[in-house]
Parts: sequence; structure tokens; C-alpha cells
Amino acid sequence: MIPRIDNHLDWGFVCGRISVLEGRLLPRDFFHALVAMTHHDDILQHLQDSFLREYLVPGSPWEDFSALADRCFYDLAVSLRRESPSPAPANLFLCRGDYLNLKNALAGLRDFPFLPGEIPLETMQAIAGGNFADLPPVFRETVSADGLEANGIVPAVSDMVVDGAYLRHLLFVAGETDSPFIRACIRDRVLVLTVSVLWRALRQGRLLKPYRRYFLPLGEHSPIVDDMIDVNNPDGWPAVIGAEVGDILNEALQWPYNEQVSRFELLGANHCIQLAAHGRLQTAGPERVFTFLTGLHSEIQDLKLVVSGRLNRIEPTILKERLREVYG
Repeated sequence: MIPRIDNHLDWGFVCGRISVLEGRLLPRDFFHALVAMTHHDDILQHLQDSFLREYLVPGSPWEDFSALADRCFYDLAVSLRRESPSPAPANLFLCRGDYLNLKNALAGLRDFPFLPGEIPLETMQAIAGGNFADLPPVFRETVSADGLEANGIVPAVSDMVVDGAYLRHLLFVAGETDSPFIRACIRDRVLVLTVSVLWRALRQGRLLKPYRRYFLPLGEHSPIVDDMIDVNNPDGWPAVIGAEVGDILNEALQWPYNEQVSRFELLGANHCIQLAAHGRLQTAGPERVFTFLTGLHSEIQDLKLVVSGRLNRIEPTILKERLREVYG
């Protein structure tokens, strides 16, 4: 059930801008045409109808395409955040780069390849140097018992610690929006991401029990994650998870073994996109910003998939199967 969405007049300006930007989002036919193209010049010309128009110029190195696409999304999300009464809807997308950079910082590295969302690069440098005072609060629920400030995080569990903190951060920021709709969307996104992480860990032969320590608490998902770890087998997870995400997992399990995880991730992403699309009905409020950025993020991911795939001569039929839902 989709929670009721109320209008908020103080969001009118930014939502008025979004009503214009929505008209530039791409329909599915755009991607089907792009998939069929083989010449670089044709691809570049076709992309002039997208938000990437201002980022691509003749002579641009194609190997930089993913970085340019990410920069396009980042710049627009930051611009909308600046015009919004609350930064929370945009931060739900921008914070991902922070947590990817944190994996390097906690390893003592000073190379931060991802664009900063909420954590300035200066703070990231301090963390890399051993100053953990400015770590996001969601870390402290897990790492305080490990003596983080004295010894740092053991490399063997670093990914678990950061991934768990990222998931809790999403739930925390969604709560800051004071929107039942956004909270419902993020709850499902977090559940899909959690299933993906645990499933891939099993495929890599890793034990799941340590994830209980570093992922929990995870809001209302805590009992589900607990049971998934105890079951220790994806075949039994749909019954534990239930609802739409459980159905999606059950569908993915019908695919060939080597395609199951990636199929679940695609179906899960599409479910979250479809859920967020209901926010288009709102005139003014944080939901409209969240919904637009969900659609834009999906579009950027599809553009990266198709352009990189065509440049690497991946078959069009394979690329079409991997396309996410579109907003336009």
C-alpha cells in the first residue's frame, strides 16, 4: 500500500523546476535506438537529446563516459538539494559516493574517486589519517566495541562495516524527510540491497554470521536479516522476507544459477523505481524531488550500460534485457 502524500507549499519552487526537468527524461524507445547504434558519431549525436548534452563534446574520450554521466547526475542532484527546504531527498542518492570513499579512507588510502555527497573531502582526508571523530554517527553503533578509534577497522571486515553503515544511513536520512512515502521506498531499497550483499557473500564462500554484528540494527528489517543469516540459504529466504521483495527473490531463483543474483538486483531495482514513481502525483513536497532523482538515476545507469556495452561490442539483445525501468 502506497502511503498518502501531502503537499507542502515550501517545496513549490524546486518542484516547479522539476516539472520542467521531467520533460527531458528519456523514453524507453530512446534506449532501444541507442542499443542499435555502432558508430561513435551516431551515439554522440543521439545523446544530444539527453541531460548529458552539456557534458559531451566532439573529441571527448569515450573511456571517460561513465565518469561524465556520474558528474551529470551529481551536478543536477546538488543543484536540486541547494533549492530544496531539506537536503534529505537528494542526500539519499548523493551519500553513496561517501561510503565508497570511506572504504578507502578506513584503509588509510587518500585516493577518493567518488564525488562527495555529505562528507567533504577534507573530512575524508582526516579519516584516512586516523582521525575518526567525524565518522557518520551510524558507524558508532557497530564499531565502538571494536576499538575503532585506537586501532582502526580490521581490513577483513571493512566492507561489512561500511556496507552496514550505509544501509543504516539510508534509513536515517529517509526518516529525516518526515515522509511516510519516502520511508516506504527506502525500506524496500535497503532490503533489496541487503539481500544482494548477503547473497553475493554466500556465492563467495563467506560466512554470514559476522554480518549480524556489522549490519544490525537495521530498523524493522533486523528480525528478517537475523532469520536470513540463520537460514543461510537463499532458497529459504523468500518465505522469511515475504511481500513484494520476497516474490522478486522467488522469481530470481527460477533463473539459471549464474544469473540469479544479477536478475534479482535488476528486478529489485525496477520494483523500487516503480514504487517511487507514485511520487509524480504530488504537486509540491520532498516526494517529488525523490521521485525525479530516482528516475534520473535509473536513466543515467541505463545510459552507462548501453554506451559502455556498445563500445565493448556487447550484443544489443543482452543490453536490452539489462535495461532498468525508465521514468520518461
